[in-house]
Amino acid sequence: MGRGTEQLARGLRGYLERGDRITGVKAISAGHSNETYLVEGLDEILRMPPSVEGMLPPYDMAAQHSVLAAVKANTTSVPVPEVFEVCTDPEVLGDPFFLMERLPGESFEYAVPEWLATDPVELPDKLCRQWFDALIGLHNMPATQMPAVHRSLQQEAQHWLEVAQSAEGPEALIDVLSDLAARPPATSGPPTPVHGDPKQGNCLWHEGKLTALLDWEMAHVSEPMLDLGYLLMFHDQGEASMANSGHELPGWWSAERMVAEWEAGTGRTAVDVARYTALGNAKAGAIIAKGAHLYTSCRTSDARFAKFVEVLPIFTDLVVRRAMAAG
Repeated sequence: MGRGTEQLARGLRGYLERGDRITGVKAISAGHSNETYLVEGLDEILRMPPSVEGMLPPYDMAAQHSVLAAVKANTTSVPVPEVFEVCTDPEVLGDPFFLMERLPGESFEYAVPEWLATDPVELPDKLCRQWFDALIGLHNMPATQMPAVHRSLQQEAQHWLEVAQSAEGPEALIDVLSDLAARPPATSGPPTPVHGDPKQGNCLWHEGKLTALLDWEMAHVSEPMLDLGYLLMFHDQGEASMANSGHELPGWWSAERMVAEWEAGTGRTAVDVARYTALGNAKAGAIIAKGAHLYTSCRTSDARFAKFVEVLPIFTDLVVRRAMAAG
């Protein structure tokens, strides 16, 4: 993070009516796109665009704020923080920002926490139940209530193709995305709200309860199978896996169970499952390629992206295998 937290605290004190209660600002996470801070004294969360070059611009803080507000207002099935002020004037803190409720809990993506590892059968099943109930609740929310861009399947595949091309990604990855843009999967029905990155690592857990589904910057309105396929691609990644988020626990839902539960909850039939899984894989491949390109071109020194460079060839092989199997 390239911002000074004292400067952020001073700016917020002058901007907010309750600013005199602020005792400091603490950096929490840089993420791969937005930055997250704790506003001490208010016990609220500050979200801002990256202070150094990020992976997936643009960073529309007002749009993220409106999406969170709409989900909060229109469904009780999807736990999200309450949002407060949104500011688009870069003079206040240097960039647009918004404030939101701080909720209890922790996320995990790269290691299974001890509290989950000690109960590897029943607790993972309960976590998956809550996680998929939230996803199903989002997909059952009317599209008219989601203030986000509408994107066709062709446009979705084309977007990630352009990300991979701009990152000078592997030719094999670009070929897969080109084919998916030319021959998009079938649709399961009318468009719905789509999270865009509903992986387990974007869930917040407190005492075994899902307290929030976070990171809505890729939210849009489209085919809900995009979310399902994205989650299915995390299964059986082998050496291409960059996370250890619980998929190997005996109580974690299998891909088949995830499909069945999604179908039961949405009333839809999961169509072209293999192609949606391949598209989810290729999307992740484009993101990895972008991070690797930022690192190798010295546009970022973020050590996390060095791992992207290492895993990109292995991940691309996985993308190609799954695309070939999907036909």
